[in-house]
Amino acid sequence: MNILIFWDRGAPAGLEIPVARIISQIMDIPAEVCESPVLYNGFDRSRNQFDASAILTCLDVFSRRNEEKRFILLVTGDDIFRPGTRYVFGLSRPATGTAVISSARLRNEYWGLPSDEMMLIDRLSREGAHEIGHLLHLDHCTNTSCIMANPLTLDDLDSKKSMLCQTCMSKVQNSPLSVRL
Repeated sequence: MNILIFWDRGAPAGLEIPVARIISQIMDIPAEVCESPVLYNGFDRSRNQFDASAILTCLDVFSRRNEEKRFILLVTGDDIFRPGTRYVFGLSRPATGTAVISSARLRNEYWGLPSDEMMLIDRLSREGAHEIGHLLHLDHCTNTSCIMANPLTLDDLDSKKSMLCQTCMSKVQNSPLSVRL
């Protein structure tokens, strides 16, 4: 299984290649990145955010219409949420092989901190790899340093290592979806 990373026009420019390479390295799955051809909806004016589930539905439609067999990960610059939450860093839909992550709250500037491009690359890579892990049917891991630990805050995301723990790695290696792991 390969990963197709769609980079939305609102996502931070110039980070596409390093993020794709790191996600590919973490998950040991080939990844290709290109400009996103998908127009999505789901904007909630009262929140000034996009509903991540609505974005996934648009990705699902694109995937079916184009008979896409690869996992699709959309990187957007728009702030996203899931009903019942204030925000999410990302969301996946394993049944359809689609996922979305947002750079909005991964940027230091959002939190009033100085810009740090290397940190943003690291955060996008970790969150992207986390969502790809869900596409491989991995659940959240109790090992807080595992890429599959559930990051509820930016500190949680920053404290994870850029790798799967041994338990999660074993699950992926035994998965029928895995090609090279």
